Amino acid sequence: MDKFFSLYSQRVEILRHRNMNIPNSSEQKEILKRYSYYNIINGYKDPFLFHGSSKVEKYKDGTQLSELEALLTFDTNIRLIFLKEILKIEEIIKNQIVQSFYTYHLDPKSNNTSTQQNNLHRDSEYLRSTYYTLDASYSVYSINNFGIVSTSISNSKPNVQSTKLDRQAAYNKFVKTANQTIHQQKKNKNLSITSYLNQHGYIPMWILMNVLTLGNVSHLFTFQKEAIQLHMIKSLKLHSSPNTSNNLTILNTARSLQILSIFRNICAHNERFYNTQVKVPIDDIFMQFGLKLPHSVDPSSNRRLNKSKSNQRLNARRGIFSLIFVISLFLRKNDLNHFIEEIQKEFLVLDEKLHTISIVEIKRLMGLNFEWIDSIMHDH
Repeated sequence: MDKFFSLYSQRVEILRHRNMNIPNSSEQKEILKRYSYYNIINGYKDPFLFHGSSKVEKYKDGTQLSELEALLTFDTNIRLIFLKEILKIEEIIKNQIVQSFYTYHLDPKSNNTSTQQNNLHRDSEYLRSTYYTLDASYSVYSINNFGIVSTSISNSKPNVQSTKLDRQAAYNKFVKTANQTIHQQKKNKNLSITSYLNQHGYIPMWILMNVLTLGNVSHLFTFQKEAIQLHMIKSLKLHSSPNTSNNLTILNTARSLQILSIFRNICAHNERFYNTQVKVPIDDIFMQFGLKLPHSVDPSSNRRLNKSKSNQRLNARRGIFSLIFVISLFLRKNDLNHFIEEIQKEFLVLDEKLHTISIVEIKRLMGLNFEWIDSIMHDH
C-alpha cells in the first residue's frame, strides 16, 4: 500500500485512532513537532503495541508520546556511551594489527628479503599478496540442547552446511578499498594524507589505519598470517581456555571484531541501537562467554534447557549483551565499572518515564533481562 505524507493534525488523529493517549493542549502533541514522525513512531513504537486481535495497529492502553520520546532519548544516550568505548577499542585494534604485522615481517627470522623489509613501509609493498594467507577455510557452528555454541573448522568444504571464509576475496576487496580510500583522501585534501604523499610518495600502514573503518580493519585481520593473528591476540590478552585451538581462538577474535564493527556502523549512522540483534556466533568456550550467559548448563549433568531458558540464553547471545561482553575484554576493571554505571544510570532515567510498560520489557528486547552485571563482572 502506498504511503502518503500526513500533516501534523492528521498524524495526531491517526495516533489517537490507534489508542494513543494524546490530550488536547498538551505537551504530548508538541512532541510530534520536535521529531521526525518516522524516527519516533516507527523507530520506537514496538514495545508499546497491543498484540491482541486487531486488524489495525493499536497501542496499549495509556500509551503516551512522552514514553516513546523517553525511549528514543535513552537509545541516543546509550548509543553515545557505547560508541565512546568502541572508538577507544578501535584505536587499540588498529595500533595492534600494525605492531603485530611489522613485528613479524621485520623479524630477521622471517622469510622476507632485505629489499622487502626495507620497502615494507610503502603501500606498494605491504599491500602485496605475498604477506598474507589467502587460502579459504570453512566453519560449521552448532547449538545443542544445553544452549552451547561450538564451531568446527576445516580447510576443505564439509558435506554439511558451512560458512566459507574466502580470504582471497577479502584481500582483493581490502586492497581495492585501501587504494580508493587513499585516492579519496587526496581528493578531499586530507592533510595527514596529502602532506605525507607529497613528501614521501607513499602512505605507511600506520597512517592508512587512521582513515580505514573498523570493518576494513576487521577484514584485514582475517587474512593475516597465523603468527601475526596469534601475536595480536596475545598482546590483547584474548587468550581463551587451554583447550581452545589456535584456529578457534582466531575465528572468535574475528567474530568479536565483526560484532564491534556492526554496532560501530549503527552508531555512525545514528540508527536505532538498543534492540539490535546480531547473528554472529561467539563460541561458549571463547573467553568463558558461555558461562556469562544466563542459564549456563554443564552438559555432564544431562540437564537440558527448557524452551523459555533456551530462548533467554539465545536472546542474550544475539542482543546488546554480546557487545558488552566484547567491550569488557578490552577494559580494565575500573573502566568496566564506570561503563556499566553509565548504562545503569540511563536505565534508571528511562524507568522513571515509563508508565505503560516495565523497564524489564526494554531489557528483554536488549537481551539484558538477567543478572548481566554480576555475570560480566565475574572473574574480571
